[in-house]
Amino acid sequence: MEFVALDFETANGTHESACSLGLALMDGTGKLIDTWYQLIKPPSSFFDPANIEIHGITPENVADAPSFDKVWSAAREFIADRLVIAHNATFDMTILKAMLHWYKMEIPRIGYACTLRLSRKVWPEMNNYKLTTLSEVFGFDYRAHYALDDAVNCAKLFYKECGSSLSSRDALERFLERNGLPILDLDTGEPFAKVVVDDSDGELDLFG
Repeated sequence: MEFVALDFETANGTHESACSLGLALMDGTGKLIDTWYQLIKPPSSFFDPANIEIHGITPENVADAPSFDKVWSAAREFIADRLVIAHNATFDMTILKAMLHWYKMEIPRIGYACTLRLSRKVWPEMNNYKLTTLSEVFGFDYRAHYALDDAVNCAKLFYKECGSSLSSRDALERFLERNGLPILDLDTGEPFAKVVVDDSDGELDLFG
């Protein structure tokens, strides 16, 4: 099965301040299939110096960048009906929903999982579970807080966490549920309810 890792960087402490988005598409064998990256001009021009220090993105970098509502359709097409993962997914999904709300856009039917929460289950002996730490432990090339590298390494981490459980959707769901981490719904934050469509009427809706 295929999945998409997602990472946002933000201009300041507000949820509606996404200034970059990285996506990484990986298959169940751990092969990186494709990537997508976009600088985003946030609704507010205020960039907190602390955020700039973290990711290096300045107001000048995004002065000519498109706003989120202009790039979301391309990102949504990239994600398609695949499972979305993120490291500390609560943060990234909150940002995504806030940006959609800001631009009065529909919340899509997306299922997501969190590599941070899963890493605590899979490797309980670790001292910390930051993506920077885990990338160093597993020897991933990494430019921290560059959204595309964050997404790629999140995808690599998910493959390490799940292994053969990525052979099929059902196997992955069983693995996640055994670890008390069911796939969640972007809109509600509750366990994702699959919609089964009769083959005579259409395809099976996997994750949204």
